[in-house]
Amino acid sequence: MILEVLGLLADYYHSCLNAELYINEWVQDRLSLGEPVFRFVSVYLEPGNMFNVWIPLIGIHRQDLLTHLVCVMSLVSTVGSFGKWIYPEWRPLWRLRELYANENANRPVSLALQSHDLSCETSGGLPCSHSMSLTALLMVVGMHLPISGRSTACRIIMYSLIGCCTLCMWLSRLYLATEYLHQCLLASYMAVSIVAISQWHWYSQRRSWAILVVLLLGCLAVGVYFIKLHLGLDPHWSVRQAFKWCPEPTYMRHEGSPIFLLSRDLGNLMGVALASPVMKLTNNSQYSHRFVGIFILELLNYILRLHTPKQHGRLPFLAYEFTRNSLHTLMLIRFLPQFLNKLVK
Repeated sequence: MILEVLGLLADYYHSCLNAELYINEWVQDRLSLGEPVFRFVSVYLEPGNMFNVWIPLIGIHRQDLLTHLVCVMSLVSTVGSFGKWIYPEWRPLWRLRELYANENANRPVSLALQSHDLSCETSGGLPCSHSMSLTALLMVVGMHLPISGRSTACRIIMYSLIGCCTLCMWLSRLYLATEYLHQCLLASYMAVSIVAISQWHWYSQRRSWAILVVLLLGCLAVGVYFIKLHLGLDPHWSVRQAFKWCPEPTYMRHEGSPIFLLSRDLGNLMGVALASPVMKLTNNSQYSHRFVGIFILELLNYILRLHTPKQHGRLPFLAYEFTRNSLHTLMLIRFLPQFLNKLVK
């Protein structure tokens, strides 16, 4: 009885995935004029650029905004990376091409999706990390806008702008056939939930507790790897799907693999943990000092990213990325503000 129910649920799930493919096709057919905008959004607002460009740039304005962004985005990205690591869901192009490659499959009628160079993602589709990170970024920035004493109309305008930007990201991912619609919707919902929860639970945690949580998450990631091997599942299934169906292997990026995302996001989260408790971090530096300090720090971070040891094996590569991201986050929200405070005194 239980197996029959699970079988019916699996059939219904795959039928929903097949039906959603028509949404991607509709977006590609009807909104092709927006391709330059969709490409810009997916390239320049991807999670890696959030940490390396947009968060430091926005954080020049206020240190409390910078700290809030780093903490929330680290949590959001980590949750998203674990989702892709534990259950790497299908991407539209993978699903469609697998259906047409299988003669016995129930194929969608008269359906075609165009692939792009940006379609060659190597991680699972759920949740959509682009939608998740952009939603979280906009929500945090909106919380720091000076509209608390303004009229309801100001709030409506602000949330309308956030909604329009998020919708643009959804359409971008649908147009490039990298995500299903439900993956984008669920990602934004998760981001809003994490922003609300982190406001109350993460800021006041002690350093030892925060470090312990990050270490346990690292153990969980390793445990998932060996559990999948024990069950006969491929931990790198999404990477193999990308190699299988991407029209040009050079389009794929090592920065998009699930194991890289985990090392990057756990590194950022470890930096936040080492800086805890976050609510005690203060900064009274001048705007000009903060601008110069963040510029120098990001320049050094850019140089370190250029010298990533990509040709020395997987373990040195992951250890380097984990350490670099940890130090970058720690410097950004703790040591740099402390140094700038001394300049003011």
